[in-house]
Amino acid sequence: MNIRILFAVAATSLVTHIAFAQMGGYSGTSNQPQPRQLSGDQSQKTSTTKAKTTYPEGVKGYLDQQMAMSKDKKFHVSLNGKDLALTPITIPNEGKSSGKATVPVNMKGADGKTYEIDFKTSNGQVTGAGVGKINGKAPSSQ
Repeated sequence: MNIRILFAVAATSLVTHIAFAQMGGYSGTSNQPQPRQLSGDQSQKTSTTKAKTTYPEGVKGYLDQQMAMSKDKKFHVSLNGKDLALTPITIPNEGKSSGKATVPVNMKGADGKTYEIDFKTSNGQVTGAGVGKINGKAPSSQ
């Protein structure tokens, strides 16, 4: 029985030493990891990191982001297959919401009409937008 225990301890010790020796720089030869030498092909490769995408908080942040990315610095929405370039007139103050909500924003179009754009939000993040009213009336579908 003592021989079995002694054999198990010796085998465990050997396996542990081999397993930890595979971890770079921890083979017992030095306390510091050794620098890797790069060959000609490897020295020209660059590593890329994934940038974390941050989403704006609230309708105002969403509008600011969309208008900043637009060439003409206007908010674009499609109505009956046509692109509308809009400029915000009023953006309501939003509180911290923990659920779903619809936030109406009045915007002015290049055609002189006033559009009410309804932004759908979920937990403070904009999830959709659509035309709610044109000059105070529901839009007609053509």
